[in-house]
Amino acid sequence: MRFFDLFAGCGGLGLGLKLAGWEEATALEVDPVAAQTFRANFPSVPIHESDAREFTRRLLSGELVDPELKGLDLVCGGPPCQGFSGFNPFRSPNDLRNDLVSYFLAIAFALKPKAILMENVAGLLSMDEGRVARELLAALERNGYRAHLNVLQAGGYGVPQNRWRVFIVGVLPEFKYSPPVPTHAFPKMPLWGATAWRSSVIMPPREPDLLHAPWTTVQDAIRDLPPLLNGEHLVAAQYLAKSKGWFQSHVRDQNSSTVLNHQTKKLGELQLERVMNVPHKPMAGWWDLPDRLKPANLLRHGDKRYENRFGRLWWEGTFNTILTDAHLYWSRVIHPDADRVISVRESARAQSFPDSFKFVGTLSNQYRMIGNAVPPLLAAAIGASLIKALEGRPDGR
Repeated sequence: MRFFDLFAGCGGLGLGLKLAGWEEATALEVDPVAAQTFRANFPSVPIHESDAREFTRRLLSGELVDPELKGLDLVCGGPPCQGFSGFNPFRSPNDLRNDLVSYFLAIAFALKPKAILMENVAGLLSMDEGRVARELLAALERNGYRAHLNVLQAGGYGVPQNRWRVFIVGVLPEFKYSPPVPTHAFPKMPLWGATAWRSSVIMPPREPDLLHAPWTTVQDAIRDLPPLLNGEHLVAAQYLAKSKGWFQSHVRDQNSSTVLNHQTKKLGELQLERVMNVPHKPMAGWWDLPDRLKPANLLRHGDKRYENRFGRLWWEGTFNTILTDAHLYWSRVIHPDADRVISVRESARAQSFPDSFKFVGTLSNQYRMIGNAVPPLLAAAIGASLIKALEGRPDGR
């Protein structure tokens, strides 16, 4: 089963598909730092470092000749999601980044694979009353594919993080696709703007049972990593303890002997004072700060609905959605014990990247690539369902 990864980023989606048994034929990525990180981790996979618009022009004109693009089973990718994201206060259906979805489809339809997979943020469903999502499904049907849309919670597949994502799948009519069944329980988390798509949401159970393991906690994910100070960078550090539990065993694969990318950005004096005053207790955040340290804009516009802002993680909880920056204002990113934000490696653990996966570039580059990635464990669940579909096996057999 061979696939082409469009908008590959650092390679989270592709890594997950490979975990499920797929073979990566080639990839496309325009960002030079993401492409460099991709090459560092997948040295045998050829990658086109090109803009999708130019790649589409060359492909459709016949100028581009690449034998790796012949006989593909899957074309997949996550076109840039910032235009759809609810974290973007200026999001608009006219955002030029959203236009890259059209190029994704043009490439996929030109290559005629057995299946097409597109990942995006849940904000895709609410923008312009869901018009883009409906048009994507209609385009797949017009071009001879059975179209499916599902909203999946990454935490339901063992990822230690609340992360809702939309997966649009098209398969040729002779194949029957079913979305992956959650393997883990996960606490109930809000999903904004998806009311009209309620039947498409795959909701994991809130409590573990015979068929669903307990959710992966912050402690399960990062407790074995060595201590780190504000702004510190540990180069090839030793683990704090032996691996404990299935998740640590998974991320500490046979290729991991030391901890890479265990680095955190340095907070300034005011932000560090705020962090030091956030209590070490579940759900602690900016509301718990002394009045003199509460951010003025949150006092004007916020209330307890925004408790994640300047929030401290706790060992028995889970991570908030990992964003493109460990920014105190936007999310709960303070370490459970230390007075600092989570490191690059801790962010990667929250996304389920193995410790052998190397991130290159500046500190901000590394946080950004991780936040933009598809969690590999979630991608592996999708990849397994696609293999079952294309091999003609009912899901779960």
